[in-house]
Amino acid sequence: MRLPGRDVLTGATWASYSEEPVWQSAWWEPRLSAPWVVMPDESPDKRWHLFAHSWVGVEHYISSSGFDWKRLGLVVPRAHFPSVLKEKDIYHLVYEEHDHDYNGKRRLDMRRTVSRIRVVSSTDLVRWSEPVTVLSAVDIAYASDYSVPRLSHPQLVPWQGGYRLYFGASEVRIPDTGQKASACLSYAEGTSLATQFIPRPRPIRRLDPDSRYDSLALGAFRMVLCSDGICAFQTAFFFDPVKESSASAMLLLSSEDGEDFKFERVIMRTPDEGWASRCFTSCCLSFQPDEDTWYCFFSANGHSRHPLMPIREKLGLLLGSVRRDYRREGDGDEY
Repeated sequence: MRLPGRDVLTGATWASYSEEPVWQSAWWEPRLSAPWVVMPDESPDKRWHLFAHSWVGVEHYISSSGFDWKRLGLVVPRAHFPSVLKEKDIYHLVYEEHDHDYNGKRRLDMRRTVSRIRVVSSTDLVRWSEPVTVLSAVDIAYASDYSVPRLSHPQLVPWQGGYRLYFGASEVRIPDTGQKASACLSYAEGTSLATQFIPRPRPIRRLDPDSRYDSLALGAFRMVLCSDGICAFQTAFFFDPVKESSASAMLLLSSEDGEDFKFERVIMRTPDEGWASRCFTSCCLSFQPDEDTWYCFFSANGHSRHPLMPIREKLGLLLGSVRRDYRREGDGDEY
């Protein structure tokens, strides 16, 4: 597929498809998070395929419209943060996995306790290969800067004949909501999915208490490979002095080299009330050139009406219309 230029994304005009969520999981799975959608023109059966994680693991949904989803089943139990890279007729599903200790005691073997990034592959999005571990948090010093060694939101991007594996590193808890989010952004490089990836010695970015939009946590990043670099959507966490509470925002960044990212603009802030008022947690993007439209599915949650009720996390949709006569204009925000 021909790659768009960065201006095709930075010049888009964004709007919510609906003020209501476009999908939510069953009542017994209160959270459906970190969506990744394979669009019909990229899928083997010309249907929509959704991968997202719940409390049981990475789950697979299909749809003929992109709105009415049917659950196919569990792809990987106890896994998180799925993303998919298609190469020719092969789909690579990347995810994070870590061991839980429900007794509240850390195991002595830290290599089993910390998180790992794994890859499974398929030609039909139904039958998957055995998992291959490509990265472990135990090999990354900054993965434990703010927490036990933890990785999150992995995404494979083809780069200069090999791969970059972007990921979140370490973890912080937002003080007033308890939401967990990534503290750092980094990547590892590899020439093959059958080998271990080599991580950068230092992260690309880390949370900055003096930043306007990620003073509490960097959150999740979703990379979009372009013909002239990389764009990224970031779901960042910050302290809102007006509300005197934490808030989150979906930001658009761009980069020529995939390392030095420039702030472009705010796409959306958390609303004052409703199903997405607590925070945005992740998103994915797909461009439909025949429609001149970007599809951005995102996960978000709202404040519980009762302290004993679980937080519901649902999926929303933003549509980005490409303006062919777009000329870059600042919106007054600074990163």
